[in-house]
Parts: sequence; structure tokens; C-alpha cells
Amino acid sequence: MGKSALAHRKTKIVATIGPASSSREVVAQLLAAGVDVFRINTSHTSGDDVKKLVALIREVSDAANLMTGILLDLAGPKIRVAGIPEDGLELRSGEKLLLGSEDSCHVKLDSRQEFESVADNARVMLDDGKIALQVLERVSSHSLRVEVIHGGRLRPRKGVNFPGVALSVPALTARDEEMLRLGLDLEIDWIALSFVRAPEDRDPIDRIFADREKRLPVMAKIEKPEAVERLAEIIEVFEGFMVARGDLGVEMDLEEVPLIQKRIIRLCNAAGKPVVTATQLLDSMVEAPTPTRAEVNDVANAIIDGTDAVMLSNETAVGKYPVESVITLDKVARTTEAASTSGGYRGRKGDLEVSISTAISHAAASIVADCEVDVIVTMTHSGITARGVSRYRPMTRIVALSPLLSTCRALQLVWGIMPIHVEQMPNTDDMIVLAEKLLLNNNIVTKGDYFVLTAGIPIGQTGSTNLLKVQRVGYV
Repeated sequence: MGKSALAHRKTKIVATIGPASSSREVVAQLLAAGVDVFRINTSHTSGDDVKKLVALIREVSDAANLMTGILLDLAGPKIRVAGIPEDGLELRSGEKLLLGSEDSCHVKLDSRQEFESVADNARVMLDDGKIALQVLERVSSHSLRVEVIHGGRLRPRKGVNFPGVALSVPALTARDEEMLRLGLDLEIDWIALSFVRAPEDRDPIDRIFADREKRLPVMAKIEKPEAVERLAEIIEVFEGFMVARGDLGVEMDLEEVPLIQKRIIRLCNAAGKPVVTATQLLDSMVEAPTPTRAEVNDVANAIIDGTDAVMLSNETAVGKYPVESVITLDKVARTTEAASTSGGYRGRKGDLEVSISTAISHAAASIVADCEVDVIVTMTHSGITARGVSRYRPMTRIVALSPLLSTCRALQLVWGIMPIHVEQMPNTDDMIVLAEKLLLNNNIVTKGDYFVLTAGIPIGQTGSTNLLKVQRVGYV
């Protein structure tokens, strides 16, 4: 096994960009520390700010000669508090107040939400469950009398959850549509849809794609009980997934979340679709320069379970130690991956379907598991070939060559893949020559080493993986 394969971190790192990390200097430091994908949270970002952040990320990445993905996270129908002072509002346990969108309400909401389905004694959770309320009575369609069960200081724009209550909300808000169209104009690499409840929730996104004659991979954020119940169906229609443990832990009993996380990762792995584990991975590093032991264990276990990526939220968006947080994730990922002698390689068990494409991808992973082969090279247009290989978690580096820059950036989210942007090759002979040259130039192989090549013939035809070749470097 070549040293480069062992040194290559396979688990990807997603960092949320925010006030603590939106300067040129910090973006450069985060990239140097190991960020693969930046997340822009539209809940707290205007359209003009999105444009500036995208330009900044692209500019700094290009200057560093790095391939960096950008994930635009649509806010979704998230209910948030409004009109809260910048220094917050103290809610004391036992206090009774009005919650809703009417002028008389003590805690106002940012949308005119109807409460017909909210029963007396229902729970209301603020700020990811840090503050808990109980409904005493429905005063009107748009206001509730509540009692503070667990108090605290409520900060501006914090989220409001109604666990166990199916509120009537759209899958995509008008602001989400605006942000999605902006994302298409800016050639964003991934779109994340919040509060997915059913496979049909992506229909309005597809209608916009059809209208604009453009498409992006869409990530379903799993954070509602309805999504957990229909998980298999949702996995069929989305390109990627996020275990959004913040809202999921508020909407469901906390003790269920670890098992749900493992189930989501397992099903996504079997489907060959990338999955991101998110929320409070290193939450203590918002204020402290080092994580807790429990947080390190949490990250390591997600990696062992098979997550494609781990994501930082407040740690890099508003935390005091954004760069240190990324460095910590990088160290934990490398150490955890190195502890597995097989690199996580898995066989055919658990496949959702069998085809020529999946058989070739499995064969490529099997060859590097059984032989002294340093790298798998995939020539891919859409990224399907590369993701197909990643699904089997081979112990070596996966180099994905694509003539499409958008595909390369999107693959930055997928486990084990090093994307390289190349020109379209006219035939397989030229493809092999190019692959060998790139591997040598990047010090991934030396003369006499072997690499495995997978591709689709004819070249450029999406979803046609049908070629497998073992090539010795220097013997083209």
C-alpha cells in the first residue's frame, strides 16, 4: 500500500461559513486545515451576502489550487422567533406568556402560523430544546398561552419546534425558491432542503430545475419524524442526505437519535448516496479551544458507522476557534480511519440493486482489497461511477477524473474521492495515458505501481460504467 493512500483522509469535512469565518484570511486557513465543502446557511444570510460568500470561497480556493464544494442550505419552513432584542430575552421557569404572530404576543414568531392542530399540554421547544414551554390553551388561531417549563435566555432568530404536531407548512417557501434560483445562477454544487417529510417534497425543486433547464444534486435533511418513517422512499429520490441532529433531537426522544443516525447512514451507504452527520459535533469548541472526550467519541463513531462527511455548524460560523475545530475533525478522522486495517471495505451485502455498474465498482474495490494496488481511477461525467466505487469503501484513494467542474466540486462531499478536473478524452487509450500522468504528477504512484481504472464506454455517456482495467504504471 502506497504512503499516499494511507495519508489521504477519506471522511470529508463540511464547515458552515459565518461571521467568525467569512474573512479571506480565515477561509484560507480553513481550507489549509482541511475543509472540503463550505455550507452557507440561508436562514441567516441574505441573497447579496450569498453572492459575496460564493465569490470569496471560489477566489480563495482557486488561489490555493484547491477543489472546494459549496452547499447552499435552504432554510425551509422553519418557525423562528422575531423581535427579540440583540442581547436576548430572559424566560423564567413558571412564567406564563403568549406565543404567536399577533401583536399582543410576548414572544412573536416570524410567520403567521395557524395553531388549529396544537392541543392543550403540547410541548413547544425553543433554540434546539434549550428552552421548553407547555401549551395551556389556544387563545386564537395565531396565538397560544404557554407556561415556561425550562427557562433560559432566548436569543434572536432562534428556532421553534412543536414535537409531535403536524403543522401545515409548505416544503419550499417563497424565500427558498428565491435562494434556489440564486444558487442555480451562482452554480452552487449542492442544495440542502430542510425539514423533508416525504419524497414529494422535492417536487417544487424539480419544477424550478425544469423551468431553468438546470439541475443540482439535492440533499434531504432528515430532522422530522415523518421523514424517519418514510426514509427508504426519500432515499430513492434525493442525491444526498444529512442527519440533522439538532431538530431531530427536539422532534423525537433523544435516546432514539443515535439509533436513527446509524440507520440513516446504513441505508445511505447501501444506496451508494453520500450522507453527512451534523449538529453539535464539537459544540464545546464554540467557546473552548479543545473538545470534550464525548465529542471526540461521537465523531469517531459516526466515521466508523460509515458517514461520508462530518459537518461543523456554530463551531465555524460563530465560534471562537473555527480553524482549531477543523484541525480537530481532521485529526480524529485520520486516526479513526487508520485504525481500520481494511479501510472500511465492505462487500456486496446490503446492496439495494445489482447491475453491471455496481458489479464493476465492487470488483474494483475487491481488487485493491486483495492485491497491492494503490489507487482506483474513475472517469466520470455525472459522478455516478465515482460514487459507485466509494459505496464499497475501498482501502485506497479514489481519484475521480471529470471534464465537468460541477461534478468535481460535488464529489468533494463523497467519502474517499479526490476529484480532478480534466479535458474530455476521445478514447480509452488517451484516458489511461492521462490518468497515469496525473497520478505521477500528484505523487500518488511511482513507476511499477498498479492502479485500477473504471469508466463508461462510450466515453461521456452518463450511467454507462462498463469498463474495468488494471494498469501498471510505465507500461502503457
